[in-house]
Amino acid sequence: MSVGGFPLESLLVFPVAILAFLILLTIIVFFHEYGHFSVARMLGVRVDVFSIGFGKPLLRWTDRKGTEWRIAALPLGGYVKFFGDLDATSQAAPEIAQKEPHPVTTQFPRPGHEDEVAQHMTPEERAVCFHFKPVWARTAIVAAGPVANFVLAVVIFAGLFMTLGKVDATPVVGQVVEDSPAISAGIQPGDRILAVNGRKIERFRQLQDFVLLSGGEPLTMLIARGDETIELTVTPRREETEDRYGNKVGTWRLGILGDEDHFSFQKYGPLGALGEGVKELGRILNVSIRYIGQIVTGKEDTRQLGGPIKIAQYAGQSAMSGFDESGYSEPPSLWTKLKVSLVDFISLAAVISVSIGFLNLLPVPVLDGGHLMYYAYEAIVGRPLGARAQAIGFRLGLVLLVSLMIFVTWNDINNLLSSIS
Repeated sequence: MSVGGFPLESLLVFPVAILAFLILLTIIVFFHEYGHFSVARMLGVRVDVFSIGFGKPLLRWTDRKGTEWRIAALPLGGYVKFFGDLDATSQAAPEIAQKEPHPVTTQFPRPGHEDEVAQHMTPEERAVCFHFKPVWARTAIVAAGPVANFVLAVVIFAGLFMTLGKVDATPVVGQVVEDSPAISAGIQPGDRILAVNGRKIERFRQLQDFVLLSGGEPLTMLIARGDETIELTVTPRREETEDRYGNKVGTWRLGILGDEDHFSFQKYGPLGALGEGVKELGRILNVSIRYIGQIVTGKEDTRQLGGPIKIAQYAGQSAMSGFDESGYSEPPSLWTKLKVSLVDFISLAAVISVSIGFLNLLPVPVLDGGHLMYYAYEAIVGRPLGARAQAIGFRLGLVLLVSLMIFVTWNDINNLLSSIS
């Protein structure tokens, strides 16, 4: 079906991508901020505002404990504002700090200032003020946001493994691609990969992760072939391929496919599904940490980094994935298309939730990880880091974060234009 000569699917891509992105971001941000909110409430901190989005509130209501809940006009994030905060970044408000200007810090701007501030607050106000809580309590509240993202991902993975099951595969070679690094190294169909660089391999996914993070360096493989065990060295080659949605991506490849006879499918009970969900979380975090390391050392292409546009693109593609009939042997029903799209979208939400949690834990001031870094210093030394040092750190962190956003957005635009051309 077409409208004005354009396929209907093409006309739907942009609005579906925007809507899917906003839904995805709202869900993930809500759980992140609810992590901060719930632990703060548990530890006796008064929460003034819980906002999904920024800017002018479109909807607002106040709960019985005095927290104002908002849905704001710009749905690109959210925040929790504690009693005594100037803004969403938990900076002490001027009215609490005697209306004195001071540097951006995670606590009071100078030694002794806490006592001055305390004189202008009642004991009841001090008891519910975030800034007067002990360092362990502030640490727990700040860490609760990223932890909530990880919990959300585990719950999603567990739900999928219980309802749909999980496909697994032992690392047995089913096919070797012609003119590939694998065939040059002497790998043959039927080979069972036992270890890579001395680390035991039990699943085909582990082998894929090794190749993905190889940085093009040679991999030493221990292989079972018939009754003998041999050692081969294979160097992955970077190739431009297409992901499941047809986007062009550069990745390291060996040129081997798994053996379908060694694929298994299993549904899990609640406890087993949770265990597998935790394992999947650990795998994604491990890949993320090692991937960042590859970028820092120059072994990985920084053009692979993506930002909001890429997330929106994948959100839209996942939400419409069930309507791509090329993956079906027979024309599917509308219900089947919707189910496939929903599963893809939910799976993407889990992965993005892990990524958001991981990003927020990076030791960069202005992020949760930066606050935790300052709190770690305070816990070890017994006093907050100096106000000037904290302020400089926050400014550098803001510059770094803005620069990163500009860079990944530029990447997104270039990758999007190259996929269209």
